[in-house]
Amino acid sequence: MRVAVVVRSLKVGGMERVAVNLSEAFADAGDESHLIYFKDKKRAFTPKENVHFHHFNLDKALNLTIIGAFLGVVAKLLNGIFRSTYFIYSGILLAPVFWYKLKKLEKKFGRFDLIIMRGHGTFELIWPLKDDRVVQMVESVFIKHGSPLENFYIKCVYEGKKLAGVSSGVKEKIEEVLKITSVKAKSVNVVNNPLDIDDIRKKAEAYKPEIAEEYIISVGRVTPNKNITFLLESYKFARDHYNLALPLVIVGDGHDMQNVKQRIEELKLTSYVKTLGLLSNPYPWIKNASLLTSTSFAEGFGMVLIEALSCHTKIISTKSKGGVKDIMTGDLQSYLTDFDVQEFAKKMVETLGEEKEWDFDSYTQKFRPEAIVGRYKELYL
Repeated sequence: MRVAVVVRSLKVGGMERVAVNLSEAFADAGDESHLIYFKDKKRAFTPKENVHFHHFNLDKALNLTIIGAFLGVVAKLLNGIFRSTYFIYSGILLAPVFWYKLKKLEKKFGRFDLIIMRGHGTFELIWPLKDDRVVQMVESVFIKHGSPLENFYIKCVYEGKKLAGVSSGVKEKIEEVLKITSVKAKSVNVVNNPLDIDDIRKKAEAYKPEIAEEYIISVGRVTPNKNITFLLESYKFARDHYNLALPLVIVGDGHDMQNVKQRIEELKLTSYVKTLGLLSNPYPWIKNASLLTSTSFAEGFGMVLIEALSCHTKIISTKSKGGVKDIMTGDLQSYLTDFDVQEFAKKMVETLGEEKEWDFDSYTQKFRPEAIVGRYKELYL
């Protein structure tokens, strides 16, 4: 089988990393796999050598012609007048460019059997493209709709398309939005993200974290949705009421970091909370942690939870909307809590103190690359 995975960019981020993982998963399964990306700025990922790697610089290709450059300027001017409408013009202009470059690629390698596009940022750029081989993967439960322009956007990018959510929670959100906007997709399915468990474990041995004692960890973008201030309040309660002595390590960065640092000072936790910022390889920190926490309001998938399980690290999570419920099944359901500071604090301490053996491999089995590749083939071939 010949498959193309298409993504807007390869900057640091969960969706971008998943695009690389997926392209590698098909290649490792013996398929001819191609990874196509549009934006080269801040590229952080490169797939393994068994993946054909292509940069489709759509903007540059458009600007190479006089008419294309002129239309690009007009599109930007129109977006300045009619705010948030750039996707309309960019799609009309860039979809033919993408189609031309794809056909050129197929002349060299042969026709693709499956084309997987990852994320709204990718398929909004080429939304007029109609091809039965294309599956659009929706990564988030945050799907804007309601205003006339937002509903028109949904019609453009979803109408008549094969859609799939990365979790059952995302699928439910897609179906809700389709109903509200009276848009009909061709199909809506669930295909979880693949994780290369063996590669994660290998990277987890890359270095030894510079910390002497045991610790609790939080890993992810520091945004209001990640709800890190709730974690800090729960951690403070656990220290004050349950004699929790372990430090807390926060890995990641984002526009809510200043608020998080301020809350650390307000709670007088400066001596107990360590902020590391963004790490290119956080897995050694995850592996050596005694517990990983997730406190998000919503997660499209909740990949960091599976990464922790892959590293044989215990996890607890709030009952987030989206994909967390796909991961926290069976025995793991008892490690979910409501958004209650005292309850989360208690669960942290209980999980740290328990002697129960965790069957980590059974929790991660269904997210292995070969299982996800099989799911795509079952649904779309």
